[in-house]
Amino acid sequence: MTKIIGIISFKGGVGKTISVINIGAALSKLNKKVLVVDANFLSPTLHIYLGLLNPDITLREAIRNNILPEDAIYEHKSGLNVMPCNFYKDADLEKFKKIIDYVKEKYDYVIVDSGPSYSEEILGVLMVADEMIFITTPDYPTLTTTLRAAELVKQKKLPIIGIIVNKKRKKSYELTSKDIERTTSLPVISEINDDHKIMISVSKFNSIINQYPRNKNSKNYLRIAKEIIGDEEEIKKLSNELKKIGLS
Repeated sequence: MTKIIGIISFKGGVGKTISVINIGAALSKLNKKVLVVDANFLSPTLHIYLGLLNPDITLREAIRNNILPEDAIYEHKSGLNVMPCNFYKDADLEKFKKIIDYVKEKYDYVIVDSGPSYSEEILGVLMVADEMIFITTPDYPTLTTTLRAAELVKQKKLPIIGIIVNKKRKKSYELTSKDIERTTSLPVISEINDDHKIMISVSKFNSIINQYPRNKNSKNYLRIAKEIIGDEEEIKKLSNELKKIGLS
């Protein structure tokens, strides 16, 4: 059964889209068929991160022009499937939901990137998601917006997997994961270190998982993927496979 994971943050610049790509890549490494979808209608960039610089047919065209959704899906060199979006004001969210319901049948996981603010874009993600993950950085201004996002998701009664803390620099002035868990009453499922290799991977239009598979952050993203999968027996089997190739 397909699981749809919404990835949200109410603040830009926290690394949400990079997280979407790497979570998708990690699930793919664990032999899952994955689609990443750009539901950031007003400032879509997912395709640019993956080297798809000027797609003619995207989620917008599938919604507006009734183009077959599969024609808006592209395969990245890593094997990850991508549904990009062109700028789209006043998106038809009901049609968006129908498209996601249609395409999800071909995948184990659909990872949906949202806009960086409270808007209709967020409502679209909440309409389709089965579970949510929040992205934050270890500072009070960003954590405040995370709290607002968490309240909204709780009102919608959607399950929350937890929080990913991005751009961790291990400085004394940063919030700790315990601080964040105490403030939000949500689990921190991983910390992703601020690492220049992530940006090198972006420059190569790739995930850090595929560019630097033995990097600590790559292993952290694999742990997040295991958290999403959740099945203990399946995780044990996948962990043994990863050990054989030195990734666990």
